[in-house]
Formats: sequence, structure tokens, C-alpha cells
Amino acid sequence: MRGLRRTAGAVAAALGALALGAALALLAGFLYAWVRGEPTGATVAWILGLFFLAALLLGAFGATLPNEEPAAEASAAEPAPAPTDGVRSGHEGEKGEEGEEGDWYDPLVFGLILVGLVAGGPFGIAGYEALKPTTGTTAPAAPAPGATPSASASPSPSAAPSATPGDAAVAWTVPATGGPYDTAPGAWGVGEAVVQIRSDGLSAYAVRDGAVRWNVAAPRREAVCATGREAVGNIGIVAFGRHRKPCAHLLAVHTSTGQVLWRQRAEGAGIPAYGLAVGGATVVVAEDRVVRGRAAETGEPRWQRPRDRGCAVRALDADEERVLLVEQCGAGARLVALETRTGEESWTRALPVESVVAAAVVSVTPAVVVLNEDDPRGTHAVLAFDDRGTPRATIPGHGPAGTLVLPDQVSETGRGGRAVVVGDRLIALAGQGSSAPHKVVALGLNDGRPAWEHAPEGGSVEALAPAPDGRIAVLTGGPGVVLLDATTGAPRGGTATKDPRAVVSLDPLLLPAAGAHVVLNRTPAPPAPALFALR
Repeated sequence: MRGLRRTAGAVAAALGALALGAALALLAGFLYAWVRGEPTGATVAWILGLFFLAALLLGAFGATLPNEEPAAEASAAEPAPAPTDGVRSGHEGEKGEEGEEGDWYDPLVFGLILVGLVAGGPFGIAGYEALKPTTGTTAPAAPAPGATPSASASPSPSAAPSATPGDAAVAWTVPATGGPYDTAPGAWGVGEAVVQIRSDGLSAYAVRDGAVRWNVAAPRREAVCATGREAVGNIGIVAFGRHRKPCAHLLAVHTSTGQVLWRQRAEGAGIPAYGLAVGGATVVVAEDRVVRGRAAETGEPRWQRPRDRGCAVRALDADEERVLLVEQCGAGARLVALETRTGEESWTRALPVESVVAAAVVSVTPAVVVLNEDDPRGTHAVLAFDDRGTPRATIPGHGPAGTLVLPDQVSETGRGGRAVVVGDRLIALAGQGSSAPHKVVALGLNDGRPAWEHAPEGGSVEALAPAPDGRIAVLTGGPGVVLLDATTGAPRGGTATKDPRAVVSLDPLLLPAAGAHVVLNRTPAPPAPALFALR
């Protein structure tokens, strides 16, 4: 009878440990989804149910354990009879058998509990995947008749109805290699192709079918260390550097053909990671002691602007007419505007900075920059300026609209992303604190007030980019793409897919192109591809 009871106890212990392992794995999945701001569905109910089942089974195991205390007390109360020579009493025989069973039973139960805890993990993971709600985007309800959005109004859902995004097909994928070079610092959308920039070189893929257009390998033992944000006029610029050596090897490539137009060495200590830009027919480079303009097609020097002693470039970008620089000189900083073709200074504006600052240029025209000081009480905001450098709005990175997702170099949450300026509005993803962003917001550059916001129902938002037709394309966690009217925030179409190949990984980039939306996973984690296209 004792053997049957112990067998039942061992089985109960193993099953209880299995349920506990599954509950812990499911709890980990729930916490991950909760931190990212994703829906959790019925996960909580299943976690509680599994914990209850584990407690029930482990309680049943406890009930099968023998109670040795009364027997021990009885044995102490009665003197043991003297054994007859050569004969062992029945009581001693039972005690010996019990001791022998105890020698193997406890380790057996301990091993079964360990195996159950480990084996329950895969069941919990499978349960999390099965219980995870399918996310997508839907159009918000239409507003009341006569309602119109305005810059002074409170944030509200998009103000116009539209069709629900339709089913999309994954047109093609580029698999991740699984090697150390999968991390992609950037990409360019260039008409009918997209260019993936990896640490080991550049590759172009046709938007239509994903066919490889061209490849440019990094020089031997060098890696991409700086890149222009955009390719302009079919010319892109990157820089390479050796391990722990200056980022100083400039390379310009024709994005349609892959032809290397020129290579040059930058002077001095090299180029900062965000110190390259193409503006019209000029490549602008922040080098060691100067900011230099070169002819985009040939690399021939056109102008140079010496930097003041003790000053460093924190951010740089350019368009056809203007170059914007954020320079830090000692504890202070300034915003400098130059003419792209000549390098002549147009204006300079002191910035509200009193400590080391990270900076990014969101827009060159109109001038919009982001500052993130080391001083916790310093400036952590988006600053807008007019064409003469006069300050307009200051928009806090953490404000009434939420925590804005801003470029990598100024991100305070560990998650960076693109923000865009359309007209007089800053459009960015936003969330709450360090949680995953869940909405798109538009803020006025004149007063900083919310103009509109859009939150896809039941899902997170991962990236945004301006579409070729002027709409704002937003990558959702479904995954899918919602197209928003830049003026009102109203949904104007989109796509969603359930194709298992469409996996969005860490820090994606969205590259709208003619006839497709290309997603670049900058840090692809299996099974996510390096790129995929939705059509």
C-alpha cells in the first residue's frame, strides 16, 4: 500500500511541476507583451488556472508523504524488546525497508520535479503563441457632422472614415544570414529599388521582386561606421573604418547601378556616426577640424568651414539649399545654418544647453532639431526654428502627447525611430514611458499643440515614413501598413497580412516604394527576415 501511495505522489509531483513550468513560461510571455503595450487576451486567466492546478497537484503530492512523527513518538514511549539472537524483529525489518525506500524515493521525486519544470516551458511558450491576439488596424469611427480638426483642439482619433486595410501579400523576403553582419545601420529607398546598408557593405534589391540589383562590399577589415540619412539624385554616401580606428574612408555610390563614383580619405580623427549628408549636388562631411562640402558626383572639394577650437559637431544634415549643424563648444551649443553650394553661414542660434548634449536633425527646411542633454534637468525636447533661426515651438520629448519616438542618437528609452515634418507639423510615434509606442501624433511647430493622433485598434506601431504620394505610412505590429492623411490623420487605405514570413523584429525601418512597402529589420532575430515587402 505504501508503494502505491508513493507512486501516486511521484506522479502528482511531476504533473504539478509541469503545470508550474508552463505557468511561469506563460507569465514571462504575458509580462513581455504587457511591457510592449500589446494586448494579452485571456493569458491572465490561463496563468491563474495553471498556478491553481500546480498548487492542487503539489498539494496532493504533499498528502501522500508519510507522517513519521506519531510513529517516532510511540517508539520512544515503548521500550524496544530485546531481539532474539539470530532473529531480527518484524518492526526492525519494516524500518529497514522504509529506510531503503527513503534512500531512492527523495532523489527520484526531486528529479521528477526538475524535469517537470523544464518540460513545462515549451508548453507555456506554445500556449502564449496560441493565446496571443491577432493585431491589425481598423479605421476609427467617423466624427460628428461638421467636425473639423484644428491645431488648438484636444487630441482625438482621426476625423474621417476610410476603408479597413485589406489583406496584403508578402511579395518577397531577404533572409537574415544569422551572422555577425546582420545588423543594418540604415537603408535608402531609391525609386524602384531599396538599398540595405549593413556593416559589411551595401546591397540593392528591386522593389518589384526582390531581385539583387548590385552589391558593394566593404573594404577588407573595414565596416560601415557612418551613413547619410537619404540618397539624393541617385547618389548615396557612406564611410568605413577599421576596428578601433578613425571612421575615415568615404565612398559615394550610384544607387541605380551600384557604381562606386569616388573614394576619399577624411582628415584627422575621422567622421562622427551622424556626420554625413547629401544635399542636392553636394556631399557634406563633418571631418576632424572642418566641415567640408564636396561635389557629389566626383568628390572634388568645393568649400570648407573650419571649426572653432573646442567645438564638435553633434548632428548634421543637408538639403539642396541649406546645411544644418548642431555644434557643441564647451558646455554650450549652437545651431548653424550654411548655404549648401558655397558653405557660407546664413545664421547661428545659441541653443538652451549647459551640459554635454546628443542631437539629431529631424528636418532641414523647416529647421527642426532634437536635443537630449546629459543633465537630467536640461533640455530634452524637439526645437523648431523659422528661416532666420528665430525659435518657434519647443516640444518636450515626454509631454501630454506621450513619449515621442525620436532618432536613435537622442533616444532616452533605448528605442529610436524616424520622425518626420510635413508642413508645419511634427509627426512621430508615441507611447507611455518606456512601453512600446501605440499611436501616431502630429504636433504643431508654431505652438507645440497636438493637431491629431491615430491609434490603430488592438496593436502597436513600429515605424513610420512619408509615402511617395504625400500620405504617412505607418507600420503596425499586425503586421500591416496604415496610410494616414498628413493633414488630418484620417486613414486613407492600407494593408495587413497574416503571412508567417512577415515578422517584424527589433527597430524596423519602413521604406515606402512604388507599389510596395518594404520593411527592413535592422536587428533581425530569427525567424525574422532581413527585409520583406508587402504588396
